[in-house]
Amino acid sequence: MSIIAKLSSQSGDRTEASNKRVAGHVLKEPALLAEIAQALASHDAKLAGDCAEVMTIAAAREPAIVAPHANVLIALLDDKDTRVRWEAMHCLAEIAAQVPEKIAPLVRRLDEKIALDKSVIVRDYAILALGEYGGTSPAAAKRVWSNLRRALILWDGKHASKALTAMQKLVAVDPSLKPDAQKIAQGLVDHKRASVRTAAKKLLKQN
Repeated sequence: MSIIAKLSSQSGDRTEASNKRVAGHVLKEPALLAEIAQALASHDAKLAGDCAEVMTIAAAREPAIVAPHANVLIALLDDKDTRVRWEAMHCLAEIAAQVPEKIAPLVRRLDEKIALDKSVIVRDYAILALGEYGGTSPAAAKRVWSNLRRALILWDGKHASKALTAMQKLVAVDPSLKPDAQKIAQGLVDHKRASVRTAAKKLLKQN
């Protein structure tokens, strides 16, 4: 049986277990990812969404095996189906540190996603993708610092905790950003949202 036939939308099993099982097969036999990647381009949104979800699950465990398929994921970032977009962006965030050369040309596009995409999940993972990319080198960190600063206040601060979390990656690779990071964190340690307070305190304590 084709690995595609085992996906949730194809097997009729609507539980999360189906795609998790497929991801388990992929982790044991990474060559199966080629078939998953090919089906990602399907006009069937449910199938494409399943494939992106499998890649996301696999990437969370073994980003290196999914990284070669970055281009296929990037092609889905503007998909009209919300689930396809968010799974593609989530997966891209998981592999961003593996493919900085793929993320570098996307910085402006990811910034636009954070500002304009209707999906909270897409925006969250676009921020985390910038953080993962920014953590790959001091040059990358400096490049996306202003993007993350802006993400702190967009959407009435809804994504502040994610932006602060991403900033930790940048400070770790470029300590020259620490003074600005601590100033930002100090201003948010008493934020009304617990998640923001927690992320701010972690950034403030970062060595």
